[in-house]
Amino acid sequence: MPRYTLPLRNNPRPDAPASVSRHVPFYCAHEAAAAAWTRALVEVCGDLLDPVTQTAVVNVVSNFGRELFTGDADIVVTLNRIGSTSLTLLITIEQDGVQAAELTVTLVQLDSSRVNSAAWSPAQVAALESLRSELAIQKP
Repeated sequence: MPRYTLPLRNNPRPDAPASVSRHVPFYCAHEAAAAAWTRALVEVCGDLLDPVTQTAVVNVVSNFGRELFTGDADIVVTLNRIGSTSLTLLITIEQDGVQAAELTVTLVQLDSSRVNSAAWSPAQVAALESLRSELAIQKP
């Protein structure tokens, strides 16, 4: 399961107080999570999948346990479930060694029309399975 250290940013108004400028809004955390899962999919699938043109996000659930601040965060990407045309990833965001957020993201693979879903190939499934953690494998 890949772990990336990525910068979290905020685009505050120029006159915003420092307390606001340091806060990372949820949508900025979602952007960092998307960068991490895209990177993970590119790394494990290579030429088998272009996550930008061949997948679509169909569901995102996020829970924040504490505030995120601008600066580096560790983002872990784990395969939670894979179906015939979709997959669900578990993404955790940590700062200073403490988990601050957890996201579940469901992506569906699209055919060339980008209208219909497409089945994962056996090679894609094998590559994507490398994102599964030992903990996830042990779940029923």
